[in-house]
Amino acid sequence: MDSLYYLNIFWNSLIVRGTLLILLSIILAYLIDYLIWYYVKRITIRTNTHIDDFLVTVLTTPIHWLIIILFSKRAILMILNYQYIQTIDWSFKIILIFLISCVVSRLLSFFIGHWLEVHKRAQKIPQYISNIVAVIIFLIAITIILVMFKISVTPLITSFGIAGLVVGLALQNTLINFIAGIKIISEEKIKIGDFIDGGNEIKGVVEDMSLNSTRIRNLNNNIIIVPNSKISDGSIINYARNDTKIRLVVPVTLIADKPIDEIKEKLTQITYEVFNTEEGVYKKKDPEVWLLSAEHFNSMLSPVLKFNILINIISYRYEFSVMDAILVKISKEFWDKKHKNNNKKIDFD
Repeated sequence: MDSLYYLNIFWNSLIVRGTLLILLSIILAYLIDYLIWYYVKRITIRTNTHIDDFLVTVLTTPIHWLIIILFSKRAILMILNYQYIQTIDWSFKIILIFLISCVVSRLLSFFIGHWLEVHKRAQKIPQYISNIVAVIIFLIAITIILVMFKISVTPLITSFGIAGLVVGLALQNTLINFIAGIKIISEEKIKIGDFIDGGNEIKGVVEDMSLNSTRIRNLNNNIIIVPNSKISDGSIINYARNDTKIRLVVPVTLIADKPIDEIKEKLTQITYEVFNTEEGVYKKKDPEVWLLSAEHFNSMLSPVLKFNILINIISYRYEFSVMDAILVKISKEFWDKKHKNNNKKIDFD
């Protein structure tokens, strides 16, 4: 009888019941973790996308703590006999608001970053976006908490507005580049991997983009860091947009000491030699030789002929090698042979 009496007292103790309820919540939370990771995770691993894996990872921890928080709130109210119900209720509401804010922040950051990486091929921008989203979400959470405590947020918003104005004036150039970065991304003016030419030594491959600047690797294999405002406001030639080949234009100027048909035929022959032998030439499209102009400066002199040789290459890296091969062969044919013939005619006797 005595043991039953003491057992009954032990069981009716609010502290004991509250403690057991907290222990039960912990066991239940870990049990749900096990079920999610053992069953749900096995299903998501079989899918081709990693989005469901991320969702399971992100939601498992909040669910775990949500169970513990709800049971703990009930247990604490039992132990304290509802004396501090309003304080406990507010405290748990604050914890839930921050917990939800963390989940929403991570989900938004992931989906925005995933979209930027897939569609815009940006690498560093998702990190900036994640930080901005996190700050905005937590500012909203703090505002909700202040409103919950019936604290006026108008003075705080005014203070932030004045502080933002001062910071904006101090960081004017940074903000301009920031807005220009958003404009470049939205308009898809350039993408990572594009070969661009913006003049003023801005020529090369876009290696990375951020919300402040763009990294370009030029033909000398050097990295140029260009402010986004220069790219957004300037004229940019994008050689690699929506194409698997780059058209190379080689200008050639010659004196017409032979019939034009013969000169053009020889240029075509040289171009096809390079087309068939040089690495990096796009083989699915034949090269072309076009006469642009024939300038007659004097009736006693031969006209000056200007040609454009059009040949396609598979990458900007072959621009100089292909152009060099064409110009070297043309120089040997039209300059070196002529120079040798002139030397043979000289008589020193």
